Amino acid sequence: MAVANEPLELVPDLVGLAHRVRLQYCGDTVELESLINAKSGACPEDCAFCSQSVKFDTGVDVYAFLDLAEVLEAAHATKAAGATQFCIVVAVRGPSERLLDKVITAVNAVHEETGLEVACSLGLLTDEQAKRLADAGVRRYNHNLEAPRSRFPEVCTTHSYDDRVDTAKRAIAAGMELCCGGILGMGETLEERVEFAFELAELDPCEVPINLLDPRPGTPLADYTMLSPREALQAIALFRLVLPSAWLRLAGGRERVLGELQGMGLLAGANALIVGNYLTTGGRSPEEDHALLEALGMPVADGPGEGRFVIDATGAHALPAKPQRTSIPVTAN
Repeated sequence: MAVANEPLELVPDLVGLAHRVRLQYCGDTVELESLINAKSGACPEDCAFCSQSVKFDTGVDVYAFLDLAEVLEAAHATKAAGATQFCIVVAVRGPSERLLDKVITAVNAVHEETGLEVACSLGLLTDEQAKRLADAGVRRYNHNLEAPRSRFPEVCTTHSYDDRVDTAKRAIAAGMELCCGGILGMGETLEERVEFAFELAELDPCEVPINLLDPRPGTPLADYTMLSPREALQAIALFRLVLPSAWLRLAGGRERVLGELQGMGLLAGANALIVGNYLTTGGRSPEEDHALLEALGMPVADGPGEGRFVIDATGAHALPAKPQRTSIPVTAN
């Protein structure tokens, strides 16, 4: 916690440290991914940040799973944008077997037509559902914890923190890479952000999306104040120090919270971006992100498997041992 408790005036020093850790453990490449909101709205869960919950009057678009042609159109746009991973997202508690069949059909078609790696975010999974996705060639499964355990009951009451942890573990057990992160700026303290980072580290995710709360009208968090850019950069850097070898992906809210300082996010430890639009909010053009990476001298990763290495004294590439947790205890309910 000593590093975390440094005053905000020292954030530039923290950012520099996090960037050095990122370069040592991951190199200088940046992974690009885009996503599709393949089934929108009418979700039965009550996640306080989410405009797709049926519990809140948000005016979000509501539609069933898209036609295969629409999914493929988005996948081709993903490839044209220079991204290497395409994530299929649906707003549900967990997939029905009928929905899962449609998703797997889409996964197979995206693989065949584009060669992109495919990730999925379908909510809570059973063991058998996780196995079906892995067998279909889904490389990475996204299931965020969203918030630290100690604050989760304030964020969601229709399922538990442990429900999310269980699905994350099922994804790994089935053979998929785990993408697991959350949203910062939902009222958590700095200490709780550190707690959250360590809880994520215990799952050893391949990828950690960092969303910065962009309050959605009609949700319980609609009147929350967004993080300042300095607070956001501090949090990104802290997550890199706790999760040195993960793909740390700047995701929803980066445009509004960081604004013209988005490049600083990539100098604060982040090494992955979502390009294009998000689930219910607009992003910025892929061309702008490519121009930013070129200006920073950061090449785009050739694929989701590239990166996450350190060059040892012999010149060999290998992942270093994960740092051991020594300070903040995890609060158990």
